[in-house]
Amino acid sequence: MPVDQVGTLALQRALTQAADLLDAVTPEDLSRPTPCSEWDVRRLANHLIAQPRVFVTMLQGAPPGWNGHEDYDTALGDELRSRGNTLINLWRETTGETMLDPDWQAVEIAVHTWDLARALGRTTDGLDQSVAQRALVAMDRILGPTRKGRAFADARSAPAGSDAYTHLAAYAGREV
Repeated sequence: MPVDQVGTLALQRALTQAADLLDAVTPEDLSRPTPCSEWDVRRLANHLIAQPRVFVTMLQGAPPGWNGHEDYDTALGDELRSRGNTLINLWRETTGETMLDPDWQAVEIAVHTWDLARALGRTTDGLDQSVAQRALVAMDRILGPTRKGRAFADARSAPAGSDAYTHLAAYAGREV
């Protein structure tokens, strides 16, 4: 598929919002639980920071190396911004057809941004709701509501009146 520049912009916005939220993480927050039952904030933050590296590797045509270990406990937002900029610049340089989708990458970042906000006791009211709306459409298009993988569980319903991030989290199988 040709590179979707609007999807690239949504991914950039998702990365920026996640980095801004990571800026708020304190050392005391690192051991907090997250909606990802096996992860604390530290592990979730490091997963978010690793994603641009994984996506760059994939976009360059190499195996993703999902099992790489990241372990940052300071300057989390700065690290994600740096890696995110590399990813966005690579997307901007990509021409022609690719099997990858910046919207799918935005799904990953947006869902984990909700996870992080929840773990920190913050709302998602101040986030760009259009990023989550686009991610929800992409998730439905790519995965559908029934899932057998580990990353996302079967879709759930969000309470009436929920914001787009809560709807995305529920669709990703999170308890909202």
